[in-house]
Amino acid sequence: MKAPIFVDMDDVIAETTRTYPALVRREFGVEATYEGIADFDLSNSFGLSRNQLAHLFKVVHTPEVLMGFSPVAGARETLAAWQTQGYPIAVVTGRPPETREISLAWLKREKVPFDSFDICDKYGRHHPRQGPFITLDEVKQRPYTLAVEDSLSMAAFLSGPMEIPTFLFDRPWNRRGRVLTACTRCTSWPEIAAGASRLLAP
Repeated sequence: MKAPIFVDMDDVIAETTRTYPALVRREFGVEATYEGIADFDLSNSFGLSRNQLAHLFKVVHTPEVLMGFSPVAGARETLAAWQTQGYPIAVVTGRPPETREISLAWLKREKVPFDSFDICDKYGRHHPRQGPFITLDEVKQRPYTLAVEDSLSMAAFLSGPMEIPTFLFDRPWNRRGRVLTACTRCTSWPEIAAGASRLLAP
């Protein structure tokens, strides 16, 4: 059996962060642009206090906002093609554990192909009282054929210690860091599909 393909959810399958500037304007009256989100720490990108950032994350993870995201162009088609080739699709997201059911509902509504779904504590933010999640140590024990991420730190983890060929989905917040040799920056799903075709067995 072929090893699964690791696929992040936000800003890889779902157009998540493009919705943030409008939310920041609505909640705080702060003018912001998508291209201006140059730091993964949104308090820096938007000039928010820690309390404001905590409020923003509460708003972002409400069902109304989560169900309002659009799919990233080309994601469904590429994932379906990989499934057809016999590669299970493992969606691994860093969302809060309490968003599990609404995230699954969105994937189902948008007809996104996947075989497994895990919430992972990618950034040391989760607590057991929020619901079940897996750790990075657990991820490290799992075999993956390749990975698609937008987080520079996760891409470094997957392509470095885990030695998994990793495609970094180009976003404003991941352009400042160094991309490792085993990590390939791509600007679209068709570009990822083309790169992956050289790695995947027929």
